[in-house]
Amino acid sequence: MLTRLLLIGICLFMNVAIAAPDFTTESELSDLGGSGLAAYWQRQAVQGQFDSHDGLKLPYAKLFNSQHQQAIILVNGRTETYLKYQELARDLFNNGYNVYLYDHRGQGLAPRLLDDTQIGYVADFDDYVQDLEQFVQQIVLQDPVDNLYLLSHSMGGTISALWLSQTRVRLQAAALSSPMMGIYHKPLPRWLVNGLLTLFDNGCRWLNHSACYAPGQATYQDEPFKDNVLTHSEVRYQVFRDLYEQQPQLQLGGASVHWLKQALLAGDNAIHQAGRITIPLLVLQAGNDVVVDNTAQHTFCQALAHCDGGQPKVIKNASHELFIERDRYRRPALEAVLSFFAQYP
Repeated sequence: MLTRLLLIGICLFMNVAIAAPDFTTESELSDLGGSGLAAYWQRQAVQGQFDSHDGLKLPYAKLFNSQHQQAIILVNGRTETYLKYQELARDLFNNGYNVYLYDHRGQGLAPRLLDDTQIGYVADFDDYVQDLEQFVQQIVLQDPVDNLYLLSHSMGGTISALWLSQTRVRLQAAALSSPMMGIYHKPLPRWLVNGLLTLFDNGCRWLNHSACYAPGQATYQDEPFKDNVLTHSEVRYQVFRDLYEQQPQLQLGGASVHWLKQALLAGDNAIHQAGRITIPLLVLQAGNDVVVDNTAQHTFCQALAHCDGGQPKVIKNASHELFIERDRYRRPALEAVLSFFAQYP
């Protein structure tokens, strides 16, 4: 931080302007479109596979420039793929960061874990955590980098928090956007939720199914923009939906009962283990989130040794997916992330 303050002082003394971060606007994205993003991706991204701890071949991508001295690991959320993050990766890369992305097992371009490829499933949430460790060791740390950061979304925030509490990999700082430390639901007591999930999961196995949808979950649906709870940006929402329409292998339906049980337990564990995280951490909260539990994010932040500001930074009125939100929500979220990272060179 002292180095950055000195740099800022020198720039002010010499009357040199410090460039503000540059992010794609909705207007620019409308002109660029999904095809423009795809063309950029083909030019810049290197794609490949790495080995999971239990033998799966998991896909990854990286945007790398040897002149960049800092890098960001991007960890996405449930139902997502790194291809959904082409705009964000492009923005981060154009602001001087190398960017590393991968797909979680059971979704995106990764191998599906069940015969029914539409059901969201993982045997154990720790598999996700071990996959992140393998990705960092096999891919990220193989490239030279001075400063390493992590940025995650939703389920990726849970995975990242658990990983940060365990790994020996050294990072400068991390930012978790809309982290899934709990799941938004009607006010049922937790003991009742746990009991119902156990009952449904046992019933599923009794019926000899490898997994069953959680109540209210179903196969992939191309939900109209007016009904979505993810973003206020029609432009970014349409780019995302067009991608999944053009590449149907990316589509994933609702969560299984077993995944939901694992997710709730993982959120509890992330809060319980938060005190083990030693690096500075920023928690971004979408003010109007109805996907994850914002109260649990406050509990997580209070359990951290180094939660920036002592509580989540709230992007007022924003929906769950801050990285595909309207400019008025997306830009301050990303500015907060890069400003936070700049404090820890």
